[in-house]
Formats: sequence, C-alpha cells, structure tokens
Amino acid sequence: MQSPQQLRRILSYFFLFTYLLLLWINRYSVDFATASSLGALTLGFTLATWLTYGLLYLLPALGLTLLAERLVDRKHETANSWVIYPIAICASSLTTLFIYANGKLHELYGIFVNSFVVNLLVTPGGLESMGASNASNATFAGIALGFVLLQVLLLATAHFFYHKLGEPRWIPRHFFGGLLIAFVITSLGERTLYAYCEATGNNAVTSLAQNVPFYLSVTARGLLKKLGVHVQAKGQYHLAKGHLRYPLSPLKFTKPAKPYNIVWLTSESWRADILDQEIMPNTWAFAQGATRFLNHYSGGNGTRVGMFTLFTGIPGSYWFPFLDEHRGAAIIDVMKAEQYQMSFYTSAKFSYPEFDQTIFHNVPAERLHTIPEGMPGWKKDQINVTNLLKFIDQRDKNQPFFTFMFFESPHARYYFPPESVIRTPYPDDINYFTLSHEELASNIKLIKNRYINSVHHLDSQFGRIFDYLKQNGLLDNTIVLMMGDHGEEFMENGRWGHNSDFSDQQIRTPLVLWVPGMKPATYEGISSHMDMVPTLMPLLGVTNPTADYSTGINLLSKQARQSTTIAEWQSAAYIDHDVKISMPLNFLASQQAHVTGSHDEPMPQKAQDAAFASKTKNIVQMMQDLGRYINKSPK
Repeated sequence: MQSPQQLRRILSYFFLFTYLLLLWINRYSVDFATASSLGALTLGFTLATWLTYGLLYLLPALGLTLLAERLVDRKHETANSWVIYPIAICASSLTTLFIYANGKLHELYGIFVNSFVVNLLVTPGGLESMGASNASNATFAGIALGFVLLQVLLLATAHFFYHKLGEPRWIPRHFFGGLLIAFVITSLGERTLYAYCEATGNNAVTSLAQNVPFYLSVTARGLLKKLGVHVQAKGQYHLAKGHLRYPLSPLKFTKPAKPYNIVWLTSESWRADILDQEIMPNTWAFAQGATRFLNHYSGGNGTRVGMFTLFTGIPGSYWFPFLDEHRGAAIIDVMKAEQYQMSFYTSAKFSYPEFDQTIFHNVPAERLHTIPEGMPGWKKDQINVTNLLKFIDQRDKNQPFFTFMFFESPHARYYFPPESVIRTPYPDDINYFTLSHEELASNIKLIKNRYINSVHHLDSQFGRIFDYLKQNGLLDNTIVLMMGDHGEEFMENGRWGHNSDFSDQQIRTPLVLWVPGMKPATYEGISSHMDMVPTLMPLLGVTNPTADYSTGINLLSKQARQSTTIAEWQSAAYIDHDVKISMPLNFLASQQAHVTGSHDEPMPQKAQDAAFASKTKNIVQMMQDLGRYINKSPK
C-alpha cells in the first residue's frame, strides 16, 4: 500500500519514461531531414509535432490509469498499487507496441495504420493474406512480450527513482506542471502554424504534416480572413458522394449465336517486366500468338482495387458504395442471363477483400471455390488448376462456360516448390517483424530471387491450362485473359511490395489477350484494367454505349487511350504519356500533389507546378469520372 500522493508521483515518472520511449520509437516516422532542408520554420513545426504527439499517443493509457486510480482511491484511504500498476503496464504496453508496429509499417511500406490496415485485421481472411510465417508470428509474440517486460522495467525504475534516490533537488517542485504548460503552448503553436500555412498555401508545412502519424489537422480560414490575412482559395477537386447509379441505363444484349467461352487468369503481384522468355517460357510462347499490351496499368496498387476495376470497368473509388450496397459486377449479371456455366477459384480468399459481397456477390456460393489454410500458395495453385480443368472437362458442352482463377504463388513471402528454382541464392524466409529498411535494401536482390522463382512456378500452372485448351481444341472458341491484380516493387523507388504508392512497379502488370481469329500483335499505347469489361461486353452481345457501364475503352476497337486513372482508398493518380500526378481524393489547394514524369522520372519543382497547371482540365475530368456513377440525389 502507498499513499495516493506517492503513487501519483511514481506514475508521473513512469509515464515520463514511457513518453521518452515513444519519442525514440517514433523518431524514424518523422522526416527531420526534409524538414531541415526546407528551413527553420518547417523544422520547428516538425520538432513540435514530434514532441507533442509523443504525449498525445500516450493520453489513452494515461487517462485509463488515472481513472482506475481515482476509482480505487474512493474505496481506500491508501491507493492499492497492485491494482493500478498492472493497468498502467498493460495500457502503456499496448500503446508502445502499437506505435512500434506503426513505425515498422511505415519503415517498410511507407504507410501508417489506416482504414486499409484495420480492414485487413478485422475482415475474415485478411491476416492470412499477409502470408506471415510461423517465425514471423513467433517474433511478433516475442516483441509483444518484450514491450510488456520493458514497461515493467520502466515502472521498477520509476519506483526505485522515487523511493531509493529521492527526487533530485535540481528537479523543480512543479516539474510536471511545467511540462504540461510547455506541452499546451507547443501544441497550440504548431496548430496555429499549421492553420496559417493551410490557409495561405504553404505546402511545405502541410505536406510534412501528412507524414506525422495520425496528425489531426485544424483550419481557421474564416478567422484569418477577418484578421486581414490573404487566404488562398480552396481546391476544386472533391469526390462525389451518394448512392450508386450503375449502370447508368439497363443493359441491353442479345446472346450471340456462338458465344465464346472465357478463361480469366489473374495472378497476385505479377509485375509488367517479369513476363519474359526465361522466367515464364510457357506464358511467353502463348503470348506470341495473342495480343500483348506493353503499357498496361492496374486500377490500383492492391488486390482489392485491382480486381474491382477488372470486373467493373470503373475506378476503385467506387469500391465502398459497391460494398455498402452489395452490388455485383454487371458483366457477371450478363453472363448469368446468357446461361454461362461458371466456376471460380482462388488460392487466397473470396472474403478478403470482400469480393463475395461486391464483384462476385451474384455468383452462387457453391461456385466460389477456396482451399482451406495449411498449405503454401504454390500447392493451392496446383490443386486449383486441377479443379479448374476438371470443371471444364465435365461441363455441359452445349452451353458456354466462364471460369476465373486467382493465383497466389507470387504473393509475399513468394511461394514455390524446389523444382521451380531458377534464381539463387534466396532467403529461406522473410521475417516482417525483424526486417529493417537497411536490411531490406541490402537483401532486396535475394528477396527478388524468391519472387522470380514463384513467378516461374506460376508459369508452370499457366502452361497446364494452355496445354489443356490446345489439346481439347478449345482455343478456337475460347477467350483467354491473363494479367496481374497489381505489380510488385523491389526498392526501385524506395519501397518493397505494393499498396504504398503509385510507382510503375506497383501499378503496371502484364496483359495478354487471346481472342479467337485475332492476329498476334503487340500494343504499345496505354491500357487499363478498366478496359477489360468494355472489351468483353460487346463480345457478349451488349449494345449499350460503353459509358453506361465503364470509364474504359474497347481494346478491340480503334479507340486509343490518352490517359488512365488510379484511384483507391484515399488517393488518386492521373497518368498520361507525359506526367503522373498523385494526390488525395479530396484535394485541397494547401496540399502538395506529387508530380513526376509518366514513368516516375523526377521533375524540378517549377516543372511540377507547370505540369499540374497544364493538366487542370484533365484532373477535373478525372474527378467527374470518379462521380459519374453516383446518384447525388436522395435515394
């Protein structure tokens, strides 16, 4: 038992030590180097946010501990430390572990914990999609235990500091009160500075704020305007909100007399430049007789948006209305009406992302085939190909069929059997929780070797399907499509994997299209995942204008794309033959768009500003496309 005053003093030191620990953990998430290069103002802002947010992250744990202390103090004349200390340790351990995991996520992938990560954790199949090994899971458990033990050590240190050493005379009597006053002043100062820069268009400060984990921005445009400050006008780019209106008009179609069969093959993380004769000999040979699209873009940098844009033909920003309204892909509705026999296979999950509630919502559950956990992705791919070929073999030959498969072999940690090894050396495992950015950079070639081996295995499974279609004479009346859901970066632009930015390596994939009767060709213009649906719909007999159901183009027509759009959770990108402009979906004039050449070539700031200004009409059109299928009137 201790007096309430003693307990509070010990807890004060404990949370002070924890605050310093949080500053240390979060040091790599704050871009001090860039802030320093931009001048004293931005450096001061960055330091202030780093110092104040270290305490803000700790407030939930601190509040919970103080609440428990108050409740115990009401029932006992002396506070029961055996009740309060475990609460303080658990709450602060969760805080430090969360900030550590957030920092590791930012270090490896350039993102913080956000709605995407939360969705990954809470949606069935989400965690499995990460492909973490037993070693990674064991490491995380060890790290979590380590943070608990560290908090126990910090509490013991605070206890020893107070009871054994006494409070040093150099510590002022009102030390913690002074710290609180300093926190309030510093916090108000950086908030005022942010509000001023946001209103006046100082992009340096507002852009750096986006790199502060969970920064809560404030604005004061009205007040500053009344004070005589020249306030920059708000940006004009905002995402439309409302209910779906998709398609714009009911689809009209007539089933062709001899409908095509469709075999649709999509692979996880299949990047554009990996389709070559050595790594993928079967696919390369097949592609020589088909049409290859050499400048093809996914609709996003992740599986969710990549697959969504493939099957809907519209930008990924529509994912959330589709999920909210449980709307399926229109092309599936057409094929159901035309009595296509369907059978879909995945080596991942149809529940994560929630494809069973969106694009495949109208596909009967018994037609969505998954394999239980417990085996590597390459083995799942083998089994699924066997089942897919069995479906084709046993189908009713009087009706057309549509089969789709999602391959998992090239998903990190990259899966392959020994016989698929064509690149050595390679790491036996990838432990996400011990891998630092420096270690990743020094080992990225070895990690890419794993990826290449996994893609070589993917090619062997593609080859099984090609051989079956040829041997059974099906290529004369079967459309075959092959593409990646998105790409995969190996530090070419400073990141590994995908879902972190819109670099070419993350958003460009191969596209191979076989249509019976077409001559072999290569296409060097821009193509997009959003072009798949408008290419297939006319072949299914749909007569509606493309704009009724897609923002894409028919790749079999003479129409040529001049640009494409990438749109996902919170960001969008406009890409044409000259530039790539990335920005938040709800873009304000105070925010800094990221402008490069069309294939990520760096540009001087003046050239970036000029490029952005010259593409204003194009960006306005992009935002209109992002709202084309939204009914803005009440439902």
